Amino acid sequence: MPPQLQAATARTVITPPVGITHATWGAQTHTRAEGVDLDLWATALVLANAETKVAIVDIDLVGYPMVAATREVITRLTGIPGDHVRLSATHTHSAGNLSPAWFPEGSEMIPAYTASLPDRIAGIVWEAHQNLRPARIAAGKGQSNVGVNRRLWYPKQRRIVLGRNWSGFADHEMIIARIDDENEQPVATIVNYACHPTIMAHRNALVTPDYPGALRRTVEEIVGGKCLFLQGAAGNSHPKESFSSRAEDYHRVGKLLGLEASKVALELETRPKVERLLEVVESGAELGIYVDEPFAEPDATLRVATASVSLPLIELPTVAEVKADYEKKAADLAEARQRGDKKEISQKSMLARRAKMRLGLSQAYHGKKTATIEMQAIRIGSLALIGMPGEPFAEIGVEVRRRSPFAVTMFSGYSNGGFAYIPTKEDYQLGGYGVWNSPVAAGADERVVEEAVALLHKLM
Repeated sequence: MPPQLQAATARTVITPPVGITHATWGAQTHTRAEGVDLDLWATALVLANAETKVAIVDIDLVGYPMVAATREVITRLTGIPGDHVRLSATHTHSAGNLSPAWFPEGSEMIPAYTASLPDRIAGIVWEAHQNLRPARIAAGKGQSNVGVNRRLWYPKQRRIVLGRNWSGFADHEMIIARIDDENEQPVATIVNYACHPTIMAHRNALVTPDYPGALRRTVEEIVGGKCLFLQGAAGNSHPKESFSSRAEDYHRVGKLLGLEASKVALELETRPKVERLLEVVESGAELGIYVDEPFAEPDATLRVATASVSLPLIELPTVAEVKADYEKKAADLAEARQRGDKKEISQKSMLARRAKMRLGLSQAYHGKKTATIEMQAIRIGSLALIGMPGEPFAEIGVEVRRRSPFAVTMFSGYSNGGFAYIPTKEDYQLGGYGVWNSPVAAGADERVVEEAVALLHKLM
């Protein structure tokens, strides 16, 4: 008898305290989170068969660096091996901070908040693990034009800015999987789409999950069960509504994506059936009455493969070279805040933010030729999921899917830790954000594609 797939979900609220550092945008003038629009969630999906157990966790944060600590607790509670645990951030840009920003306000709340997350996330994995039940999976594809290429050449300034490049490359494909119980009642819907959650920007001081939160709520209302959102290769994609800072915009974008995901999910059949003409009923017309009968159990294969992938780096300045510059700009920002001019604060904040980014890169990668990242592939039946840290550009995800041996493949960045932007080789010619703030050298994109495709083949 083939192995039986089992599945269960659980969720917890991970909204940080109001007053915590709320910093992603250099142009912002606020420092602390001043309220909450929608709660942040962590949602766990645990899958198992007779041979393998896997946990996938969708987390409403810009990134999730506490991978080792969280995996350790999960393994202790459930026995699921650490490398079978996927921790994926939605990459919302309006959550609370997990590390100090380029200003001190709100940082006193960060340690207690971050210290609580590994146990809280491990707790929902344990809860789902306790409630495993027989399940089946099916996967399909949808389309959405919500995302647009955000690398716009601005002739007036002769540089790349983050705008709406309607002629640029964008990945409009949405991948959806539905997991049902034995009675074909939804347990979980997984949605994979590549688009930066950057609608709630520098003028917003509220904690929000951005559009992934509205997407999930839409799917759950229509389909049922829990919805997990796995961010795609979103390095050069965002919604046209990006930077509006209007809550109604992210609610609308999330609903649009959720409606498309729900449509696809409802059309999926997790138990393949064949139709049979049961009888003909004589009425005003001759009515054919059909019955749909299961003809096969879906594939219940569950496998995991991981690889350590080395990516080439550029040469970065020493920490000493950039630290003094950051400290001066941070001091200039503090003085501007005392004067209270918001335009000056925004300008000085931008300079301090960029200096802090340069310092972070040098601290992490100065003197190194390569950086090693973890690539993880999971097979659930005929569906393949591949995740990696960092922010790969959309072309990378599309190429991996094109070359995948699986009919349906979900490709994601923002998984199992943080890293950096991974542009395409061609993008280095124009520069711009995503290139100047990345330590990765040209050619890293090709390395990611080759390693991802090789890893997918190991799941066959």
